[in-house]
Amino acid sequence: MLTSLFGDLTPRRLPQPAPPAQSDGSDAATAVHHATSIDVVVDDSPTEAIRAHFAAHRQDLQRASQMVTLLDPSRLWAAQVLHALADAGGQPVQRLNVRERSSLRTLAVIERTLVPRRDAPALRVYHADIRGGASAAGVAPEEITSALAEGSQLTAVIVGAMQPHALVVLLRGLLQACHQPEWRCPHLVFILPPGAAALRQRILAQDWPAGLQVHALAEPLASAASVWNRVLEAWEATQQAAAAAPHDQPALAEAAQARPAPPAAPAAHRLPPVVLNRLLLPLARSEGLLACGIVDLHSGDLLATQQREEPPTDLAALAEALCAARLAHQAVATDEAPPEEILVTTGPRQTLLRRLPGEAPLGFVAVLDRQQANLALLRFKLLDAERVLG
Repeated sequence: MLTSLFGDLTPRRLPQPAPPAQSDGSDAATAVHHATSIDVVVDDSPTEAIRAHFAAHRQDLQRASQMVTLLDPSRLWAAQVLHALADAGGQPVQRLNVRERSSLRTLAVIERTLVPRRDAPALRVYHADIRGGASAAGVAPEEITSALAEGSQLTAVIVGAMQPHALVVLLRGLLQACHQPEWRCPHLVFILPPGAAALRQRILAQDWPAGLQVHALAEPLASAASVWNRVLEAWEATQQAAAAAPHDQPALAEAAQARPAPPAAPAAHRLPPVVLNRLLLPLARSEGLLACGIVDLHSGDLLATQQREEPPTDLAALAEALCAARLAHQAVATDEAPPEEILVTTGPRQTLLRRLPGEAPLGFVAVLDRQQANLALLRFKLLDAERVLG
């Protein structure tokens, strides 16, 4: 049954030395499945510590065992897949405990196992379980996961039950990581839930490096076996393509050029501050308005602001969060156009983000007193923004 679910996982074991005559060999038999543990001590950066560990143990990426990394932001499937593979193949689960030297806090536990395959090189499958110590130490999860993924031959991103803003953060982190000089992973595969056509298009339209092959596959996330089968299919497809054209590097660039390019974003930051302030001043006098500003909808940067509240509202953080939510809605919605307005009500306050008229990707962000603000009048005033922006 396990062979049919997970493919050919014939155990490959090195010959064991003969046990002493007085032993029945039971210790040697159980040692095969015993999980081993290694500490990776972090002095400054967990990324550098993980890189140093792999540099010492995997000096030649191409000649080392083929490495597949599972990124699972929802933390639902990767551990199940890895442990099921270990059980099916009769292999141990090895753990790398990423610890902070000063406090001995565990930042993450990286698990790996070997997946033997008949008539093919074995695969070494990794996944990282980010622990609470990482957030306590101020370590972002992508610092650890990116260091793990960058040296893999294939990285599979399991997009399960995630909030829209988390998807945006995930994509931004991967884009930043794969543009770093340390990134050597040639294949990035997203496993999406069924019906995520818009998200698939958004993923493929990102500005990925020319040498990175990006794929987005749909799979009902029903079991660890179904998830692994999808990863294995993607892996075998990359190997078949490499065997068919082992030296065809121009084909990689051609495939990257064939990927739809992201739309060019007008440079909102080039607008003079005097123009933005001229737009804000009459809006800032609206009744019930506590703070307002002009934001770049693509980057989330606050370009101009007016405050009427003491202490001042952290409008920059609100603007960035609302822009991220807007982009996330675009990623998961069936239509391509992002929403024109986002309105969030929290107790006695409302936070508004509304796209301004015109070609520039500008938005108006405001914090309002729910009881005193007149949203209809404020929206009417925003209609005049096109004339002001000229």
